[in-house]
Amino acid sequence: MRLALLGVDDDALELVRWAVLADGHQLVAAYDVGSRATDVAAVAPDALVDDTWESLVLGTQADAVIVARGQAGLANETGIADDERRAEQLRKLAQAAVPMLVVCPACEAIVGFEVEMIRRDSRGVIVPYVPGQQQPAVGELAQWLADPERSPIGAIEQVQLEREQASRSRPAVLAQFARDMGLLRQLIGTIRSISASGPPPKVGRDPLGPKPTELPSLANLNVALSGERDVSARWSIGPPPAGADAARLIVVGERGRATLHMPRGSAWSLEVGGASAAGRSTDSPFVGPQGAIQSLQEAVAGRDVDETAWLAACRDQEAAEAIDRSLARGRTIELFNEEHTEEDSFKGIMAMGGCLLLVGALGVVFLATIVEGLRLPLRDWTVWKYWPIYLLAPIAVFLMLQLLQLVVKKETPNLKRLVSGENQADG
Repeated sequence: MRLALLGVDDDALELVRWAVLADGHQLVAAYDVGSRATDVAAVAPDALVDDTWESLVLGTQADAVIVARGQAGLANETGIADDERRAEQLRKLAQAAVPMLVVCPACEAIVGFEVEMIRRDSRGVIVPYVPGQQQPAVGELAQWLADPERSPIGAIEQVQLEREQASRSRPAVLAQFARDMGLLRQLIGTIRSISASGPPPKVGRDPLGPKPTELPSLANLNVALSGERDVSARWSIGPPPAGADAARLIVVGERGRATLHMPRGSAWSLEVGGASAAGRSTDSPFVGPQGAIQSLQEAVAGRDVDETAWLAACRDQEAAEAIDRSLARGRTIELFNEEHTEEDSFKGIMAMGGCLLLVGALGVVFLATIVEGLRLPLRDWTVWKYWPIYLLAPIAVFLMLQLLQLVVKKETPNLKRLVSGENQADG
């Protein structure tokens, strides 16, 4: 499989290294890699390094694109912010149905939902990558939650994820929280609400007043979550006591507890103990780049395509973006998990336009009643005599706009998929 790299960071380099050195794939091009071009060349010396990423939209240069979190850093030269550049890249690649393996979190949630609508229309493939999300140990814990009779610690009552990392800046904390939501979502289901606690607010501050100009620190953030399952969940972050980033996923049952130790980049271990569960510890080899590359390969081939994976990653980012709202308001934030579709967006715009038109029509009728009732001089103007037309014309145009949804392009299978499917059938 021919791969292209868009942006670069440590996770993306691990993906490329595994794909090229361990799995036999080829990196043909790398774009927006900036000062890390030498790191890319060390893995794939023959790869083209450039900043003109638009050639990827044609879909002929590479079979799939690995989109990293690291961005171009070309804002001063292009006048376009890196976030806007990445959002435009995701939109255009999704519109062209170019298969993507995206290191998450990749963009704001609202941009992700827009990309998802484009992906549905183009029938494209987007595989989100979160290191450790495909760990077998997490799947085992999820089975205990779904079937308490098979659980060695009984019915699960609490889930706690304790994260320890040296970098606790706001971007680092929010990015890690969004990633960890992918793990917790496997246990408690879709996240429905979050309640964040951090530094205490200033005395006398009105939570309903204006937003503070300076955002609070997230270095010691604690978040309580609720999901589809009736299990309490909590996430926290703090400094690493031994200097190495790590995490623990603690699952508390009615007869004991299980602790999943999650050191960064190495094997995970699951410890189970309790009154009725003999103490045991099992190692779980770290499943990272190899699982992601395999998922991408299967999706490109049309096998085992998870249509909801990218949408779920966007919802994880939405939960991370709700943290500041929860801290500012001092209350729980509900996540409604609406389905974002082009049809719903069209109906929303038409609803707003209809309300505006209704208010304007009432204003015109009210003005006409005053002018005609009081026989003001305005009624003798030639322009005024046609006021009913001025009232009816916008209404007629608005009603005609409702017909636009009948001419919107319906979803059609991607041409590349049809061709590959025919080739497989011929083979």
